[in-house]
Amino acid sequence: MKQTELLDIILERLKASGGRMTKKRECVLGALLSMDRPASAEEIRERAELPASDLVTVYRNLETFEHLGVLQRVPLENGTQLFELTAPDEHYHHLICRKCHKTERLDICVGHEVVKRAKAHGYSKIAHVMEVYGLCEDCEKS
Repeated sequence: MKQTELLDIILERLKASGGRMTKKRECVLGALLSMDRPASAEEIRERAELPASDLVTVYRNLETFEHLGVLQRVPLENGTQLFELTAPDEHYHHLICRKCHKTERLDICVGHEVVKRAKAHGYSKIAHVMEVYGLCEDCEKS
C-alpha cells in the first residue's frame, strides 16, 4: 500500500473515531511514515524532533494509531517494543536480529491455525504474537 493511501486511511479512521490531527500527532505520524523499519518510541520521538519530555505523547499517539488498526507492535526479547505502520488491520511476523535489532517481515503467518484451535477450545477475541529471533548475517560475521 502506498504511503498516501495509508495516510488517507489513517486520517479517515482518526476522524471517524472522533480524534483530530494535532501538531504533535502529525509529527509522530510523519516520523513513522519516514521509517523504513520498525522503530522504538525513542527513535520515533527523535525523528519527530520532539523534546525528551514528549515521550509520553509519543506512546499515547502510538496507542491511538494501534487502536485505529494501522500500527503493529513488534516485541523484542528484552521486553521492549518496536512499532511500525501497517495497512489497516494487517498483521505481520518478523525475523529480528538479537544484536542489532534489524527487523524483516515474514510473509507467512500460522495464526489462522492458532485461531481455529483456540476457537475450538471456546476462546474468542483471539490474538497471537510470534517473532523469530537470531543473528543477522552481518552480526554473525562480527
